[in-house]
This record gives sequence, C-alpha cells and structure tokens, in this order.
Amino acid sequence: MAVQKFALGISYDGSPFHGWQRQQSQQTVQQALEEALSRVADHPVRLAAAGRTDAGVHATGQVSSFVSGAERSLRDWMRGANALTPEAIAVDWVQPVDDRFHPRYSAVARAYHYVFHDHGNAAGDPFLRLRAWSTRPLDADAMHRGAQQLLGEHDFSAFRGAGCQSLTPQRRVNFCTVRRAGQFVVMHIEANAFLLHMVRNIARALHDAGRDGDSGRVGNLLRGRDRTRLGATAPPHGLYLSRVAYPQYDLPSGRQPFFLGF
Repeated sequence: MAVQKFALGISYDGSPFHGWQRQQSQQTVQQALEEALSRVADHPVRLAAAGRTDAGVHATGQVSSFVSGAERSLRDWMRGANALTPEAIAVDWVQPVDDRFHPRYSAVARAYHYVFHDHGNAAGDPFLRLRAWSTRPLDADAMHRGAQQLLGEHDFSAFRGAGCQSLTPQRRVNFCTVRRAGQFVVMHIEANAFLLHMVRNIARALHDAGRDGDSGRVGNLLRGRDRTRLGATAPPHGLYLSRVAYPQYDLPSGRQPFFLGF
C-alpha cells in the first residue's frame, strides 16, 4: 500500500496533561493522540510535533504529522481521532502533505498568546484558574511599550530557561503586542523560534512592567543577558501555542483562545 504523510491541526486544554511529549506513567497529549490514531489506522502511529508544550500549557494551533498506508478518508481520520481522544483534545483538521514536510523543521515562525486575568480580586476566578494567570491590575500600555523593545534579532539569554539545549541564544522576534480585552490582558508574540521557557519568562518581565509601569525594565533585562535578574517564570496555564507558520504549505491557521472574543 502507498504510504501517505498527513499534517493535522490540534487544539487542547493542557490542564489534564503532563505536557505534549509521551512520558512513562504520565498522561500526555502525544500519547492520547497516538493511541487514537493507531486504532483508526489499525497499525502503530507515531507523531512529530511543531513544539513540545510543557505540562499545563494549552494549544489552539499545534501542528503534528504522521504517516500511514491505511486507506482512510480525511473525514475518517478526523472523526476517529476526535471520538477516541479525551474531550480536552480536538483535532481541527487533517490534510495530506508531501514527504518533505516536518512540523518542526518546516516551520518558519511560531506564535503564542499569554493571558493575564487582572480582575483585582485576590481570590481569583475558579473558572479561569487553569486558563489565565490571575494577577492584580496591570498597565497594559506600559507592557506594550516594554514589548516593543524585544523586536528584532537579539541574544535572549535573560529569558532562557535552565536546561535549554539550544546551541545559540539568538532569536528573532517578529512582533510582540500587549492589549487589553475586558478583564484580560493578552500578550501575542511571534518569533522564528523560541528558547526553553522564553515566552513565559517574557510574560513575567511584562507582568512586572505592568505592575509598576516601568516599561524600560524589559529592555534592561534583554541587554543585561542575566536570567537571575528576572523573577520566577510565569505559570504555564496562561500560555497558548496559537499558530505555526508554513508559508510553503497551504495549511489552515490556528485559532485564538476562545474566551477572549477576538
């Protein structure tokens, strides 16, 4: 039988999972999807992904791929995967791609949203506790000004997590915006690639700028290249992998976190 490679777009609530990557004795998104697709294909299926999200991190635009010689329609792949995975996972689309496609190495950019809920209530909102970082009021304008200091190609050592295996701290940030959406403050960032915990560390720096109105602190951190000058990494539950860009392939785009209304 002819073997075909497929790309699929995935959304998931990361709360019940110990991240994307398959791990022994832990529930992960990759494991759940591989088990479902293996049942649809009637043979073992292994997935590659655009990014290995951490425990508690969500996705509205994760992209993965697999190969199979099973004769199934695109509708059957999608319906079968959605029927056999936990409700916290949704396969949004399935599309054939050529053998050269790789969800990680073919990508030219990735985008994330980070969501703050600055409602001013110290108790927080129980319905959002695993969807956004609950915090005291933030100055979104100061955060946006700070975010503009990150644009372009820089050494992002100040925002690099311990254990990062990248050979270089150089990354290119294409855009980074912060805007208010009602009780939410939303960071939207795109780069050619990200270091370990880079987005969550940037979110922490912007949070601190929003708390004291000092947008200049972000640029100072960037130029200082010293991770120890930044506070604890922002919690994972505010982070959403929202888009992976493949301009050479006609693939659907990811979606925004649904509760933001834009």
